[in-house]
Amino acid sequence: MKKLIKVLLSRRLLLIITLIAAIVFTAVAFELSILPLKYFIPLIVIIFLLAFLFYRLARDKNDRHPIKVALMKLLNVLLAIVLIIASLSLMKGSNFISSITGGNEEIIEMNVVVLKDSAYNSIDDLKGQPFGAHQGDAVNINKTETMIEDDIGEIVVTNYSTNNELVAALLDHEMSAIIVKAVDLESFDSIEDKFNEKIRIIQKYEIKLPKVAANSAKVTQEPFVVFISGRDKEGPINTFSLSDVNMIAAIHPQTKQVLLVSIPRDYYVDIKGIEGVEGQDKLTHSAKGGIDATIQTVENLVGVDMNYYAKFNFTSFMNVIDALGGIEVTVPKYDVIGRDDGVFTTRLDKYTIKPGKQTFDAKHALSFVRERYAFVDGDEVRGKNQMLMLKAIIKKCCSPSIITNMDSVFESLSDSFETNLSADDIKSLINMQINDMASWDVQSYRLTGDASQRVFELATVGDVTSVNANGVYVTQPDEQSVAQAREYIQQVMNGEIVKVTEESSDSDSTQNNTTSTEENTTIE
Repeated sequence: MKKLIKVLLSRRLLLIITLIAAIVFTAVAFELSILPLKYFIPLIVIIFLLAFLFYRLARDKNDRHPIKVALMKLLNVLLAIVLIIASLSLMKGSNFISSITGGNEEIIEMNVVVLKDSAYNSIDDLKGQPFGAHQGDAVNINKTETMIEDDIGEIVVTNYSTNNELVAALLDHEMSAIIVKAVDLESFDSIEDKFNEKIRIIQKYEIKLPKVAANSAKVTQEPFVVFISGRDKEGPINTFSLSDVNMIAAIHPQTKQVLLVSIPRDYYVDIKGIEGVEGQDKLTHSAKGGIDATIQTVENLVGVDMNYYAKFNFTSFMNVIDALGGIEVTVPKYDVIGRDDGVFTTRLDKYTIKPGKQTFDAKHALSFVRERYAFVDGDEVRGKNQMLMLKAIIKKCCSPSIITNMDSVFESLSDSFETNLSADDIKSLINMQINDMASWDVQSYRLTGDASQRVFELATVGDVTSVNANGVYVTQPDEQSVAQAREYIQQVMNGEIVKVTEESSDSDSTQNNTTSTEENTTIE
């Protein structure tokens, strides 16, 4: 037994173990390619020198320095353990980068819906029964019809011109089941009170759309534009849902400047990229055609081509805040309904939030960014708070504290973030940042408009106009604000240094809706 222990603790065996750990670390770090050569080469040299130094100093032929020998062997063991842990962390980071990059197929979830008190419990029970659907979503309905027929044989689908008629047909038992896009179901509560409580989903079908191709750029050498889309619904990040957060990020890697342009979700814009849909609607409804349709709609609005997209789930994304140990945000003093001191209570979880510097955990942060009913300028303030939160998260992620929380951050982001930037692009950006340790200037600007306008015709399938005879509220874009955003973006792309001013953040032409100066920060 003593011989075995002596062999296991021999300095030669410890050296071999440490060298193997060092070789693995070198290979993993080289493959990940996030460490610049000016740091990578010296680091690897130091690691191997330390291994041989500990081996050399652990030599003691006459057993005169047992404490020194034990210490050197201990240091050799610790070096090997550190290298193994570092290799595992790097491999986890590499897997994480691969999992969130390159984009994914988008999934349209189509539901077969029956009344809750009906006798139908499975798709097989609907053999020979009449189906209903909205005629405006013909492409997806036809694909779903084919999948249903694969399961139960031929079916007859009656097409209705409005969702009102479709809902009435189900409630009046004219149809045994209706085929509905999952993202539309929630809006049916405005057609029939508590409609979703009166139904059951007995079958779900998935329709896959191809990946959205990137308009690739040399991200460490030339400017690029990223469209950022955020939602606050649960479920896989690649499943269709409305886009509650819509931002444009213009990034110049040489001037180290980022411009974030936020667009209200209710902006009344020309919808592009959805087959069979023409005309104007709320920007958020463009997401019914997938991220590509929203990108085309935004490109048409601002006249700027997007290179990439980044999509996140706001609900799970907020978990990053707990992984970071909390986030600090300076809350502005807003016009709060019924109060003059700017203090407001969130509808979600009933948190009371005061103006000034605040430290939020994930639950407080989510309540903060989702609140709009407490404010005079409702959705405008919510958009500003979402931007404040994103900037605060970016700032925290660029701080040294991120190193100790890296694994937790990876875990939090893995199911809530997706981009069509390539893994190599992400790695090269990290490499660049480590190489120059530069500070980034983040400027922000919010498009403004008149949120008091009502319209009676919307382009996107959903039949909102007949739901509300008085029309629906939208935000009419302020063209001056759009033009200013376009100018700012172009300046960033041209390598000019942009400073968003109070005059350009506010728009005199808007009514019942003004935007105050955005907080701009330098991230080091």
